[in-house]
Amino acid sequence: MQTEHPQLDVIVEEALALLKPDFELLRRGRARQTAVWEGAEPDYLPLSVVNTPVEERDDYPAYDTKEQFYDKRKMLVEKTWELIGVARGRSDGQLAASVDLGAGFIPGALGLEQMLFEDKPPWLKESLSKERISGIEPNELGDFAAKGLAPRALDYTEYFREKLDGKAHASLCGDMLWGPFTLAHLIRGDAIFIDVHDDPPFVHHLMEIATELYIRAVKLIKEAAGEPLTTGYRGETYLAGGGVVVNEDTMTLVSPRHAEEFVFPYLKRALAPFDGGIVHFCGDGRHVLDALLGMPEVKGVNFGDPQHYSYEEVMGKLLSRGKFYQGGWPREDEETTADYFGRLLAPLGGGKRGLIAAYWIDPEQETAREVMDVWRSVQER
Repeated sequence: MQTEHPQLDVIVEEALALLKPDFELLRRGRARQTAVWEGAEPDYLPLSVVNTPVEERDDYPAYDTKEQFYDKRKMLVEKTWELIGVARGRSDGQLAASVDLGAGFIPGALGLEQMLFEDKPPWLKESLSKERISGIEPNELGDFAAKGLAPRALDYTEYFREKLDGKAHASLCGDMLWGPFTLAHLIRGDAIFIDVHDDPPFVHHLMEIATELYIRAVKLIKEAAGEPLTTGYRGETYLAGGGVVVNEDTMTLVSPRHAEEFVFPYLKRALAPFDGGIVHFCGDGRHVLDALLGMPEVKGVNFGDPQHYSYEEVMGKLLSRGKFYQGGWPREDEETTADYFGRLLAPLGGGKRGLIAAYWIDPEQETAREVMDVWRSVQER
């Protein structure tokens, strides 16, 4: 139960009062992002500037990740500062605050608990045995909405929607919504890497469970957030033609053969009810990228570690398949903002397709509005 703290309620209202969306600007940014999803050319390719400083932030207390987990007001305050920065940056980024309860959100439906930290996201503290998993039937998982962290997620989402009151959206959090194979990894632990060799039927059984849990969880939170199944928001990104951003980090740790057997069929099933979406993964996934991009359900990709990839090569693959990259890319040493943007746009051959870009400004060197001017001037050239 949350402790009563009237002053915290005042902080929530004062922070929200500083959030002043420009709805026409948001509409234009949404239209530009939609064009990329549809393979059309907008007036300018969309760019989200995500870290404009908020001067008033220092006048208020800061709440760590553990405090936010236990108090929806503290979570909303921290998310609101981020929203204010995006709004003041006047980029193409959208306004969506995510309820973030950590990696244990979906596994919690099976009774798994997570550890909480002050300085990093929650993480599971246990996994299930093979015997326990074998005794679970995918079609007998019960009411997801009543299990584990789901009641807290629903309560927090309802609170976010009430307080944001149309200024911003409540959105899905990627750290709550891991893809089926990564979710299976969380449930089973590292033993899954032995299981794929020693007991494939068991892994398929586990994947049936994970896929069913994923679909149920996404549908539940989308309904709570008031999102359609096939569109929505994830942070600054508008999901115009596929309703989810799915995290499949563990995919990068298996061979192409095992990915074909255990990852891709279930990922396709998980994405299908939402008309596809963006697939995010950290690590080096070059060995599975071509097969991933061959899936119609994968509309775009986001890399957590883009330094592993050739930007020109990746963009060539995406453009040839009518897909897009969403997110940021490493900047080279001594590279000016104009030169950096020119490098990002070069593989597009003068076109305006295949890229929903994100940019982190250096507040001591530039403002978000200056960055947006450079972004558009480079495209005009």
